[in-house]
Amino acid sequence: MKIIVRWRPLALFGLTVLGLLLRLYGLNWDQGNNFHPDERQILFQVMKLAWPNSIAQFFDPQNSPLNPHFFAYGSFPLYLLAFVGSILARFSPGMGTIDNLTLVGRAISALFDSGTILLTGWLGLLLANDSTPGRQRGWALALLSAALVTFTPFQLQLSHFYAVDTLLLFFVVLTMLACVALADTDRPIRWSLVAGLGYGLALATKFSAAPLAVPLLVALAIRWYKHDLYSALIPLLLVMSTTWLVFLIAMPYAFLDLPNFVQQLTEQGDLARGLIDFPYVRQFAGTTPYVYEAQNMLLWGMGLMLGFAAFVGFLWLLWRAWRRDAGSWLIVLSWVLIYGAITGSFYVKFMRYMLPIYPFLTLMAAALVLAFIRRERMVELDYKKRVLVALPYVAILLVLAGTMFQGLALLNVYSQPNTRIQASLWIYSHVKPGSVLTYEQWDDPLPVLVGNHDPYIYSQATYPDASGQLQTGLDLYGDDTTNKARQLARLLPTIDVITMATDRLDKSIPRLPFRYPLTIHYYQLLFSGQLGFHLAAQFENHPNLFGITLNDSSADESYSVFDHPTSRIFVRDNPYPYTSDQLYHKLLEGVQLPPLSLSLQGGRRLCNSDGDVGLRGV
Repeated sequence: MKIIVRWRPLALFGLTVLGLLLRLYGLNWDQGNNFHPDERQILFQVMKLAWPNSIAQFFDPQNSPLNPHFFAYGSFPLYLLAFVGSILARFSPGMGTIDNLTLVGRAISALFDSGTILLTGWLGLLLANDSTPGRQRGWALALLSAALVTFTPFQLQLSHFYAVDTLLLFFVVLTMLACVALADTDRPIRWSLVAGLGYGLALATKFSAAPLAVPLLVALAIRWYKHDLYSALIPLLLVMSTTWLVFLIAMPYAFLDLPNFVQQLTEQGDLARGLIDFPYVRQFAGTTPYVYEAQNMLLWGMGLMLGFAAFVGFLWLLWRAWRRDAGSWLIVLSWVLIYGAITGSFYVKFMRYMLPIYPFLTLMAAALVLAFIRRERMVELDYKKRVLVALPYVAILLVLAGTMFQGLALLNVYSQPNTRIQASLWIYSHVKPGSVLTYEQWDDPLPVLVGNHDPYIYSQATYPDASGQLQTGLDLYGDDTTNKARQLARLLPTIDVITMATDRLDKSIPRLPFRYPLTIHYYQLLFSGQLGFHLAAQFENHPNLFGITLNDSSADESYSVFDHPTSRIFVRDNPYPYTSDQLYHKLLEGVQLPPLSLSLQGGRRLCNSDGDVGLRGV
């Protein structure tokens, strides 16, 4: 019995190690080009951090080099990477460069997400509430849920970025683990400290973890019900004090630079609710709250098999809660409900926003399929009953195999050079030096630095904007006006190559037909070859395994745009068929421009459910 019991913890640790190896695969997927904009922004902030020269400077938020002045994310991930980087730089000075620090950050991200595998298995062991010898039911739930998290596609992908998401998830799961343990433990002080530590670091990683207060209160309510008020009140005070102390240490300038912190936090909230109009959120015009997030989780984030089992498991747990048979699962259920309800209602629906509920839905999926397993011996059953008994095992196999397939298929995109790297190599091989190139603003210019190839052998087309400042890149997110058509008509005949590093703009702009009729017409002309440019090369890299390709073109933009976007290169026809005047009329042919500018001063853009844009006075 001791041997049987021991192999299960070893198996859980083995899954954690396997998960780490998978997450470290292809870590330098962009070959040092920092294609992920959020990761790039974090690295810029980390590179600026330094120790204050005195205590007085530390308490001076305007001049302290330890104040990131950046609160879109919490400060803990910035401090952690800066701290690890400074230690490594003592042994190897080259580790302090932004390229090497990026890889260090990604390794930290992979390490934290591997830790989530271990915590999820541990949480499953507690939720099973199995006190039988060997705890077979508990370990079955622990190992199956851990195995599923190991191969969850979206977690594998986010581990390749240092963009705080995997750190946030780790601390959320740690807090939830402590909450479940706190509900009925004879060591409340220990688990109260763990809960406070996890909650404080989660808040210092991203303030969206604030709703963790709900499952914490549910856990203490259960403890009160099982014991008495005193046994719940002391842990509550201890968790609250620990949380604020940890948050103060990990993110001191949230207090020392409070006005700036509140302002940036408010801006992030306004952005999430669609009250601020930035180009990179226009992709969500016309999307349906909750449905959009659920669709992306089901098809891509969790994978079809795991996603389906998770949603059924969620409904099953709701039914159990209605029957008052959920037990400690109420704590997990409260987090999924409150966080999912809040985040799912946002106008901005990046897939990563829903990551904090992934492992808990996975636990529900594992609990569901394990609940149907019968313990009767097969030899004592007739044929029909044997088939029924085998069905749960078939379901487990399908869910596990399906998750492994989609996870490894997504991981396989890192076995090939990034599509922007491939496009850049094509440009170096096929476009002569000195050629004039252009790209789309809010996207990366091509070519990028690859090996010994220098992108500066080409020139990026420049033009003056309305204020006379020189600009590069096509301003396609700008409002559709005759001035925009005239600018394109003057610029395009002077360009040799149009590069599209991703399909970010040509996918999001058509979602706003009232706002962008001219730009949509521009894309129609470009893709059909009627603009005087032809598609010379296109590079795609979709999740694939065993010769089966999963076309994720319909997934949320953020699922592909960073590590496996579709890149296109359009080369100018020779001779160019239009004069600037002819091109101007062609761009406006059949186009009805918006009746008024959507960039009025004093207005704030809002995208409604139809994808049109209204104005709200500030």
